[in-house]
Amino acid sequence: MPKRPIAILFFLLFITACAANPLGLFAQDDDLTVTETQLLERVDAFGLETTLLTGMIENSGDVAYGSLTLFADVLDEDGEVIGEAFGYLTNQCGVALTDVAIAPGASRYFEASVDLFAEGEPDEYEFFIEADEIDDDSLLDIDTEGVTQVSDREVVLVEWESETSLRYGVGCDGDVFTEYDWFHYDLASGETEALDASPNEAFITNAFLQQTGITQVTQSREQDPQLYFTSFLTFPTQTPRIIYQTDLHNLITSERDGSFKRVVNTNLYQYSLQGFVWSPLANFVAYYFGAFGEPVRYLTAQANGAMISGPLQNQDPSQTVPGLTDDGRRVIITGTYPNAEGEDVTGYYFRSVVSGVVEFMFEAENIPGNNYPAPAYFRKDDNTRYIYIVRDIDEQPSLQCFYREESELHTLTPLPISLQDDERAWTFLSPENNMLALAANGRNGGLWLIDLHAFDVCR
Repeated sequence: MPKRPIAILFFLLFITACAANPLGLFAQDDDLTVTETQLLERVDAFGLETTLLTGMIENSGDVAYGSLTLFADVLDEDGEVIGEAFGYLTNQCGVALTDVAIAPGASRYFEASVDLFAEGEPDEYEFFIEADEIDDDSLLDIDTEGVTQVSDREVVLVEWESETSLRYGVGCDGDVFTEYDWFHYDLASGETEALDASPNEAFITNAFLQQTGITQVTQSREQDPQLYFTSFLTFPTQTPRIIYQTDLHNLITSERDGSFKRVVNTNLYQYSLQGFVWSPLANFVAYYFGAFGEPVRYLTAQANGAMISGPLQNQDPSQTVPGLTDDGRRVIITGTYPNAEGEDVTGYYFRSVVSGVVEFMFEAENIPGNNYPAPAYFRKDDNTRYIYIVRDIDEQPSLQCFYREESELHTLTPLPISLQDDERAWTFLSPENNMLALAANGRNGGLWLIDLHAFDVCR
Protein backbone atom coordinates (compact mmCIF):
# COMPACT_ATOMS: atom_id res chain seq x y z
CA MET A 1 0.00 0.00 0.00
CA PRO A 2 1.18 3.58 -0.53
CA LYS A 3 2.87 5.28 2.35
CA ARG A 4 0.73 7.91 4.03
CA PRO A 5 2.15 11.20 5.40
CA ILE A 6 1.28 12.41 8.92
CA ALA A 7 -1.92 14.45 8.95
CA ILE A 8 -0.64 17.36 11.07
CA LEU A 9 -0.93 20.82 9.55
CA PHE A 10 1.62 22.47 11.82
CA PHE A 11 4.30 19.92 11.01
CA LEU A 12 6.57 21.08 8.16
CA LEU A 13 6.40 17.96 6.07
CA PHE A 14 8.32 17.24 2.92
CA ILE A 15 5.60 14.89 1.68
CA THR A 16 2.02 15.70 0.66
CA ALA A 17 -0.56 13.33 -0.74
CA CYS A 18 -3.89 13.41 -2.51
CA ALA A 19 -5.99 10.38 -3.34
CA ALA A 20 -7.25 9.73 -6.85
CA ASN A 21 -9.06 7.01 -8.75
CA PRO A 22 -8.01 5.41 -12.02
CA LEU A 23 -10.12 6.39 -15.01
CA GLY A 24 -9.36 3.38 -17.15
CA LEU A 25 -7.00 0.47 -17.69
CA PHE A 26 -5.43 -1.59 -20.40
CA ALA A 27 -3.83 -4.85 -19.21
CA GLN A 28 -3.26 -8.43 -20.20
CA ASP A 29 -6.83 -9.74 -20.51
CA ASP A 30 -7.85 -6.99 -18.07
CA ASP A 31 -6.54 -9.16 -15.24
CA LEU A 32 -4.41 -6.35 -13.79
CA THR A 33 -6.16 -3.42 -12.11
CA VAL A 34 -4.79 -0.36 -10.33
CA THR A 35 -6.17 0.67 -6.93
CA GLU A 36 -5.39 2.91 -3.97
CA THR A 37 -3.51 5.52 -5.99
CA GLN A 38 -1.83 8.50 -4.36
CA LEU A 39 0.16 11.41 -5.75
CA LEU A 40 3.16 12.18 -3.55
CA GLU A 41 5.62 15.06 -3.43
CA ARG A 42 8.81 13.55 -2.03
CA VAL A 43 12.22 15.06 -1.30
CA ASP A 44 14.97 12.77 -2.55
CA ALA A 45 18.44 12.21 -1.09
CA PHE A 46 19.76 15.23 -3.00
CA GLY A 47 17.14 17.58 -1.61
CA LEU A 48 15.18 17.75 -4.86
CA GLU A 49 11.40 17.52 -4.87
CA THR A 50 10.00 14.79 -7.09
CA THR A 51 6.43 13.82 -7.91
CA LEU A 52 5.46 10.16 -7.62
CA LEU A 53 2.30 8.23 -8.35
CA THR A 54 1.93 5.19 -6.08
CA GLY A 55 -0.64 2.48 -5.58
CA MET A 56 -1.37 -1.23 -5.82
CA ILE A 57 -1.66 -3.46 -8.90
CA GLU A 58 -4.00 -6.41 -8.32
CA ASN A 59 -4.12 -9.60 -10.37
CA SER A 60 -7.64 -11.00 -10.63
CA GLY A 61 -6.70 -13.57 -13.26
CA ASP A 62 -5.66 -17.20 -13.16
CA VAL A 63 -2.05 -16.75 -14.31
CA ALA A 64 0.99 -14.88 -13.02
CA TYR A 65 2.40 -11.78 -14.73
CA GLY A 66 6.02 -10.65 -14.82
CA SER A 67 8.24 -8.05 -16.56
CA LEU A 68 5.62 -5.47 -15.67
CA THR A 69 5.84 -1.83 -16.76
CA LEU A 70 3.23 0.80 -15.98
CA PHE A 71 2.37 3.92 -17.97
CA ALA A 72 -0.28 6.50 -17.15
CA ASP A 73 -1.77 9.67 -18.57
CA VAL A 74 -2.46 12.29 -15.92
CA LEU A 75 -5.78 14.06 -16.48
CA ASP A 76 -7.19 17.27 -15.03
CA GLU A 77 -10.83 17.71 -14.00
CA ASP A 78 -11.77 18.46 -17.63
CA GLY A 79 -10.25 15.23 -18.85
CA GLU A 80 -7.32 16.96 -20.53
CA VAL A 81 -3.92 15.25 -20.44
CA ILE A 82 -1.55 17.40 -18.38
CA GLY A 83 1.19 14.86 -17.68
CA GLU A 84 2.39 11.31 -17.85
CA ALA A 85 3.82 8.72 -15.51
CA PHE A 86 6.17 5.79 -15.94
CA GLY A 87 7.02 3.19 -13.33
CA TYR A 88 7.56 -0.34 -12.04
CA LEU A 89 6.72 -2.66 -9.24
CA THR A 90 8.74 -1.68 -6.16
CA ASN A 91 8.99 -2.68 -2.54
CA GLN A 92 7.52 -0.41 0.13
CA CYS A 93 10.84 1.45 0.35
CA GLY A 94 10.61 2.39 -3.34
CA VAL A 95 13.30 0.01 -4.62
CA ALA A 96 12.41 -1.36 -8.07
CA LEU A 97 11.67 -5.11 -8.14
CA THR A 98 12.38 -6.26 -11.66
CA ASP A 99 12.60 -9.92 -10.67
CA VAL A 100 9.12 -10.42 -9.21
CA ALA A 101 5.75 -11.46 -10.59
CA ILE A 102 2.19 -10.85 -9.52
CA ALA A 103 0.62 -14.20 -8.70
CA PRO A 104 -3.09 -14.90 -9.27
CA GLY A 105 -5.12 -13.22 -6.54
CA ALA A 106 -2.11 -11.23 -5.31
CA SER A 107 -1.36 -7.52 -5.35
CA ARG A 108 1.88 -5.55 -5.41
CA TYR A 109 2.96 -1.99 -4.72
CA PHE A 110 4.18 0.28 -7.53
CA GLU A 111 5.78 3.69 -7.88
CA ALA A 112 5.82 5.80 -11.02
CA SER A 113 7.66 9.05 -11.75
CA VAL A 114 5.30 11.82 -12.87
CA ASP A 115 6.09 14.52 -15.44
CA LEU A 116 3.53 17.36 -15.49
CA PHE A 117 3.93 19.31 -18.75
CA ALA A 118 0.80 21.48 -18.61
CA GLU A 119 -0.96 23.61 -16.03
CA GLY A 120 -3.75 22.13 -13.96
CA GLU A 121 -4.32 19.84 -11.00
CA PRO A 122 -4.21 16.05 -11.43
CA ASP A 123 -7.70 14.60 -11.03
CA GLU A 124 -7.70 11.16 -12.66
CA TYR A 125 -5.33 8.74 -14.34
CA GLU A 126 -5.58 6.48 -17.35
CA PHE A 127 -3.35 3.46 -16.90
CA PHE A 128 -1.63 1.27 -19.49
CA ILE A 129 0.13 -1.85 -18.20
CA GLU A 130 2.54 -4.02 -20.14
CA ALA A 131 3.27 -7.45 -18.67
CA ASP A 132 4.18 -10.97 -19.72
CA GLU A 133 2.17 -14.03 -18.79
CA ILE A 134 4.60 -16.38 -17.04
CA ASP A 135 4.94 -19.55 -15.02
CA ASP A 136 5.82 -18.21 -11.58
CA ASP A 137 8.27 -20.59 -9.93
CA SER A 138 8.82 -18.15 -7.06
CA LEU A 139 5.50 -18.99 -5.42
CA LEU A 140 5.98 -20.63 -2.06
CA ASP A 141 4.11 -23.93 -1.84
CA ILE A 142 5.01 -25.79 1.35
CA ASP A 143 3.04 -27.74 3.90
CA THR A 144 2.99 -25.64 7.05
CA GLU A 145 1.40 -26.88 10.25
CA GLY A 146 -0.51 -24.46 12.48
CA VAL A 147 0.22 -21.48 10.20
CA THR A 148 -2.49 -19.07 8.95
CA GLN A 149 -1.80 -16.25 6.52
CA VAL A 150 -3.28 -12.88 7.44
CA SER A 151 -1.79 -10.63 4.74
CA ASP A 152 0.37 -10.89 1.62
CA ARG A 153 1.69 -7.33 1.92
CA GLU A 154 4.95 -6.07 3.41
CA VAL A 155 4.15 -6.17 7.13
CA VAL A 156 6.90 -4.61 9.23
CA LEU A 157 5.27 -4.15 12.65
CA VAL A 158 2.72 -6.07 14.73
CA GLU A 159 1.07 -4.76 17.89
CA TRP A 160 -0.94 -7.25 19.90
CA GLU A 161 -4.02 -5.58 21.45
CA SER A 162 -5.10 -8.77 23.21
CA GLU A 163 -4.85 -12.51 22.74
CA THR A 164 -7.58 -12.31 20.08
CA SER A 165 -6.81 -9.09 18.20
CA LEU A 166 -3.86 -7.21 16.77
CA ARG A 167 -2.85 -4.27 14.61
CA TYR A 168 -0.26 -4.47 11.88
CA GLY A 169 1.58 -1.89 9.83
CA VAL A 170 2.49 -2.17 6.14
CA GLY A 171 5.34 -0.04 4.88
CA CYS A 172 9.08 0.48 4.69
CA ASP A 173 10.85 -0.86 7.76
CA GLY A 174 13.10 2.21 7.97
CA ASP A 175 10.13 4.59 8.24
CA VAL A 176 8.49 5.82 11.41
CA PHE A 177 5.20 4.11 12.32
CA THR A 178 3.00 7.02 11.19
CA GLU A 179 4.16 6.36 7.62
CA TYR A 180 2.71 2.84 7.63
CA ASP A 181 -0.71 1.75 6.40
CA TRP A 182 -2.47 0.20 9.39
CA PHE A 183 -4.91 -2.70 9.66
CA HIS A 184 -6.81 -4.39 12.46
CA TYR A 185 -7.18 -8.18 12.50
CA ASP A 186 -9.63 -10.18 14.62
CA LEU A 187 -8.43 -13.73 15.23
CA ALA A 188 -11.88 -15.10 16.09
CA SER A 189 -13.65 -13.88 12.95
CA GLY A 190 -10.62 -13.82 10.66
CA GLU A 191 -11.67 -10.36 9.45
CA THR A 192 -9.28 -7.57 8.53
CA GLU A 193 -10.21 -3.89 8.74
CA ALA A 194 -8.21 -1.05 7.22
CA LEU A 195 -7.52 1.76 9.68
CA ASP A 196 -7.17 5.44 8.85
CA ALA A 197 -4.04 5.55 11.00
CA SER A 198 -2.40 4.02 14.03
CA PRO A 199 -4.22 5.03 17.24
CA ASN A 200 -0.85 6.25 18.53
CA GLU A 201 -0.72 8.93 15.84
CA ALA A 202 -3.07 10.98 18.02
CA PHE A 203 -0.17 11.58 20.42
CA ILE A 204 1.91 13.33 17.75
CA THR A 205 0.93 16.92 18.52
CA ASN A 206 2.78 20.22 18.52
CA ALA A 207 3.21 19.92 22.29
CA PHE A 208 4.63 16.41 21.83
CA LEU A 209 7.22 17.65 19.33
CA GLN A 210 8.25 20.45 21.67
CA GLN A 211 8.46 18.25 24.76
CA THR A 212 10.46 15.48 23.12
CA GLY A 213 12.65 17.77 21.05
CA ILE A 214 12.49 15.03 18.46
CA THR A 215 12.89 17.48 15.54
CA GLN A 216 15.53 19.68 17.17
CA VAL A 217 19.11 19.82 15.89
CA THR A 218 21.26 19.34 18.98
CA GLN A 219 24.04 21.78 18.17
CA SER A 220 22.11 24.67 16.59
CA ARG A 221 18.77 24.15 18.39
CA GLU A 222 17.07 24.75 15.05
CA GLN A 223 14.06 22.69 13.97
CA ASP A 224 14.49 20.07 11.26
CA PRO A 225 11.18 18.27 10.62
CA GLN A 226 12.98 15.53 8.73
CA LEU A 227 14.51 14.29 11.99
CA TYR A 228 11.10 12.95 12.99
CA PHE A 229 11.27 10.41 10.17
CA THR A 230 14.65 9.04 11.33
CA SER A 231 13.75 8.94 15.04
CA PHE A 232 12.60 5.29 15.25
CA LEU A 233 9.78 6.61 17.46
CA THR A 234 8.11 3.55 18.97
CA PHE A 235 4.98 3.11 21.11
CA PRO A 236 5.44 -0.36 22.66
CA THR A 237 2.39 -2.24 23.93
CA GLN A 238 4.23 -3.43 27.07
CA THR A 239 4.49 0.00 28.71
CA PRO A 240 2.90 3.48 28.59
CA ARG A 241 6.33 4.96 27.88
CA ILE A 242 7.79 5.51 24.41
CA ILE A 243 11.28 5.41 22.95
CA TYR A 244 13.09 7.32 20.19
CA GLN A 245 16.52 8.54 19.09
CA THR A 246 17.79 12.10 18.52
CA ASP A 247 19.81 13.48 15.63
CA LEU A 248 22.97 12.29 17.44
CA HIS A 249 21.36 8.86 17.99
CA ASN A 250 21.04 9.44 21.72
CA LEU A 251 18.42 6.97 22.95
CA ILE A 252 15.59 8.47 25.01
CA THR A 253 12.39 7.23 26.67
CA SER A 254 9.51 9.40 27.85
CA GLU A 255 5.83 9.38 28.68
CA ARG A 256 3.49 9.28 25.69
CA ASP A 257 3.00 13.05 25.78
CA GLY A 258 6.77 13.57 25.65
CA SER A 259 7.17 14.44 29.34
CA PHE A 260 9.53 12.92 31.93
CA LYS A 261 12.31 12.22 29.44
CA ARG A 262 15.10 9.88 30.43
CA VAL A 263 18.34 9.48 28.47
CA VAL A 264 19.09 5.78 28.08
CA ASN A 265 22.47 6.02 26.37
CA THR A 266 24.63 8.41 24.35
CA ASN A 267 27.75 8.08 22.19
CA LEU A 268 25.79 6.05 19.63
CA TYR A 269 26.14 8.41 16.66
CA GLN A 270 28.33 5.99 14.66
CA TYR A 271 25.85 3.10 14.99
CA SER A 272 22.71 2.48 12.95
CA LEU A 273 19.65 1.67 15.04
CA GLN A 274 17.51 -1.07 13.47
CA GLY A 275 14.82 -1.69 16.09
CA PHE A 276 13.81 -2.92 19.52
CA VAL A 277 12.80 -6.25 21.04
CA TRP A 278 10.56 -5.91 24.13
CA SER A 279 9.99 -8.29 27.02
CA PRO A 280 6.65 -8.64 28.86
CA LEU A 281 8.20 -6.74 31.81
CA ALA A 282 8.80 -3.64 29.63
CA ASN A 283 12.54 -4.21 29.30
CA PHE A 284 14.04 -3.92 25.83
CA VAL A 285 17.08 -4.62 23.73
CA ALA A 286 17.99 -1.97 21.15
CA TYR A 287 19.96 -3.48 18.28
CA TYR A 288 22.25 -1.89 15.71
CA PHE A 289 23.84 -2.85 12.40
CA GLY A 290 24.54 -1.14 9.12
CA ALA A 291 24.00 -3.71 6.37
CA PHE A 292 23.34 -7.39 5.81
CA GLY A 293 26.18 -9.53 7.09
CA GLU A 294 27.45 -7.04 9.65
CA PRO A 295 27.63 -8.05 13.32
CA VAL A 296 24.72 -6.91 15.49
CA ARG A 297 25.51 -4.67 18.45
CA TYR A 298 23.04 -4.08 21.25
CA LEU A 299 22.24 -2.71 24.68
CA THR A 300 19.42 -3.50 27.13
CA ALA A 301 17.49 -1.13 29.37
CA GLN A 302 14.20 -0.54 31.16
CA ALA A 303 11.33 1.52 29.77
CA ASN A 304 11.96 4.11 32.49
CA GLY A 305 15.37 4.76 30.93
CA ALA A 306 17.57 2.85 33.37
CA MET A 307 20.33 0.86 31.70
CA ILE A 308 20.51 -2.87 32.44
CA SER A 309 23.51 -3.73 30.29
CA GLY A 310 26.79 -1.94 30.11
CA PRO A 311 27.52 0.31 27.12
CA LEU A 312 26.87 -1.07 23.66
CA GLN A 313 30.58 -0.96 22.91
CA ASN A 314 31.24 -3.45 25.75
CA GLN A 315 28.83 -6.15 24.54
CA ASP A 316 29.93 -9.14 22.45
CA PRO A 317 28.44 -8.70 18.95
CA SER A 318 25.96 -11.27 17.67
CA GLN A 319 25.58 -12.67 14.17
CA THR A 320 21.81 -12.40 14.56
CA VAL A 321 19.34 -10.00 16.15
CA PRO A 322 19.42 -10.77 19.89
CA GLY A 323 16.46 -12.15 21.79
CA LEU A 324 15.78 -10.98 25.34
CA THR A 325 14.92 -12.63 28.64
CA ASP A 326 12.06 -11.13 30.62
CA ASP A 327 14.31 -9.31 33.10
CA GLY A 328 16.55 -7.93 30.34
CA ARG A 329 19.70 -9.22 32.05
CA ARG A 330 20.49 -11.80 29.38
CA VAL A 331 20.29 -11.84 25.62
CA ILE A 332 20.08 -14.77 23.20
CA ILE A 333 22.81 -14.38 20.63
CA THR A 334 24.76 -16.39 18.07
CA GLY A 335 28.51 -16.63 17.89
CA THR A 336 31.55 -18.79 18.42
CA TYR A 337 32.88 -19.48 21.92
CA PRO A 338 35.22 -22.15 23.38
CA ASN A 339 33.67 -25.11 25.17
CA ALA A 340 35.01 -26.83 28.30
CA GLU A 341 37.64 -28.61 26.18
CA GLY A 342 38.79 -25.35 24.61
CA GLU A 343 37.23 -26.14 21.24
CA ASP A 344 35.43 -23.35 19.40
CA VAL A 345 31.71 -24.04 19.04
CA THR A 346 29.39 -21.95 16.85
CA GLY A 347 25.79 -21.81 17.93
CA TYR A 348 23.19 -20.14 20.10
CA TYR A 349 24.06 -18.81 23.55
CA PHE A 350 22.57 -17.00 26.50
CA ARG A 351 24.83 -14.08 27.35
CA SER A 352 24.67 -12.00 30.51
CA VAL A 353 24.77 -8.30 29.63
CA VAL A 354 25.86 -7.61 33.22
CA SER A 355 28.73 -10.05 33.77
CA GLY A 356 29.47 -11.10 30.19
CA VAL A 357 29.16 -14.80 31.05
CA VAL A 358 27.91 -16.95 28.16
CA GLU A 359 25.81 -20.11 28.57
CA PHE A 360 25.74 -22.63 25.73
CA MET A 361 22.33 -23.51 24.28
CA PHE A 362 22.96 -25.59 21.16
CA GLU A 363 25.36 -25.90 18.28
CA ALA A 364 24.27 -24.65 14.87
CA GLU A 365 26.25 -24.71 11.64
CA ASN A 366 23.83 -22.59 9.62
CA ILE A 367 23.45 -19.31 11.47
CA PRO A 368 20.88 -16.94 9.92
CA GLY A 369 21.77 -13.43 8.86
CA ASN A 370 20.87 -10.29 10.75
CA ASN A 371 17.71 -10.04 8.63
CA TYR A 372 16.08 -13.02 10.40
CA PRO A 373 13.82 -12.58 13.45
CA ALA A 374 15.22 -12.39 16.95
CA PRO A 375 14.66 -15.51 19.09
CA ALA A 376 11.36 -15.19 21.01
CA TYR A 377 11.67 -16.02 24.72
CA PHE A 378 8.79 -17.54 26.71
CA ARG A 379 9.17 -18.25 30.42
CA LYS A 380 6.24 -20.50 31.28
CA ASP A 381 7.18 -20.81 34.97
CA ASP A 382 10.27 -20.82 37.18
CA ASN A 383 11.41 -24.14 35.75
CA THR A 384 10.22 -23.99 32.16
CA ARG A 385 11.72 -21.80 29.45
CA TYR A 386 11.11 -22.03 25.71
CA ILE A 387 12.92 -20.12 22.97
CA TYR A 388 11.32 -19.94 19.52
CA ILE A 389 13.87 -19.59 16.74
CA VAL A 390 13.49 -19.00 13.00
CA ARG A 391 16.37 -20.34 10.91
CA ASP A 392 17.02 -22.44 7.82
CA ILE A 393 16.79 -26.23 8.09
CA ASP A 394 17.90 -27.93 4.86
CA GLU A 395 17.67 -24.51 3.15
CA GLN A 396 14.04 -24.05 4.23
CA PRO A 397 13.17 -21.34 6.78
CA SER A 398 11.66 -23.19 9.73
CA LEU A 399 10.42 -22.63 13.25
CA GLN A 400 12.27 -24.40 16.03
CA CYS A 401 11.73 -24.50 19.79
CA PHE A 402 14.54 -24.92 22.30
CA TYR A 403 13.44 -26.29 25.70
CA ARG A 404 16.12 -24.89 27.99
CA GLU A 405 15.64 -27.08 31.07
CA GLU A 406 15.95 -30.27 29.03
CA SER A 407 18.38 -28.87 26.43
CA GLU A 408 16.05 -30.20 23.72
CA LEU A 409 15.77 -28.64 20.27
CA HIS A 410 12.55 -29.37 18.33
CA THR A 411 11.80 -28.46 14.71
CA LEU A 412 8.13 -27.49 14.62
CA THR A 413 7.21 -26.52 11.06
CA PRO A 414 8.58 -25.06 7.82
CA LEU A 415 7.67 -21.39 7.31
CA PRO A 416 6.28 -19.67 4.20
CA ILE A 417 9.00 -17.00 4.00
CA SER A 418 11.95 -16.57 1.68
CA LEU A 419 14.34 -13.74 2.52
CA GLN A 420 16.88 -12.18 0.22
CA ASP A 421 19.74 -10.16 1.68
CA ASP A 422 17.82 -6.88 1.47
CA GLU A 423 14.69 -8.27 3.15
CA ARG A 424 13.78 -8.82 6.80
CA ALA A 425 11.41 -10.73 9.05
CA TRP A 426 10.22 -10.31 12.65
CA THR A 427 8.28 -12.37 15.20
CA PHE A 428 5.91 -11.15 17.93
CA LEU A 429 4.58 -13.38 20.73
CA SER A 430 0.98 -12.82 21.78
CA PRO A 431 0.34 -11.58 25.36
CA GLU A 432 -0.49 -15.08 26.64
CA ASN A 433 2.15 -16.76 24.46
CA ASN A 434 -0.34 -18.88 22.54
CA MET A 435 0.36 -17.40 19.12
CA LEU A 436 3.47 -16.23 17.31
CA ALA A 437 3.03 -13.58 14.63
CA LEU A 438 5.56 -13.78 11.79
CA ALA A 439 5.94 -10.69 9.60
CA ALA A 440 8.15 -10.21 6.54
CA ASN A 441 8.79 -7.56 3.93
CA GLY A 442 10.19 -7.80 0.41
CA ARG A 443 9.26 -10.00 -2.53
CA ASN A 444 7.43 -12.61 -0.43
CA GLY A 445 6.26 -10.30 2.33
CA GLY A 446 3.25 -10.97 4.50
CA LEU A 447 1.89 -11.71 7.94
CA TRP A 448 1.27 -15.20 9.33
CA LEU A 449 -0.03 -16.43 12.67
CA ILE A 450 1.46 -19.59 14.14
CA ASP A 451 -0.65 -21.49 16.66
CA LEU A 452 1.91 -22.77 19.16
CA HIS A 453 -0.62 -25.28 20.52
CA ALA A 454 -0.58 -27.05 17.14
CA PHE A 455 2.60 -28.83 18.22
CA ASP A 456 3.07 -31.54 20.80
CA VAL A 457 6.20 -30.02 22.34
CA CYS A 458 7.19 -26.80 24.09
CA ARG A 459 3.77 -26.19 25.67
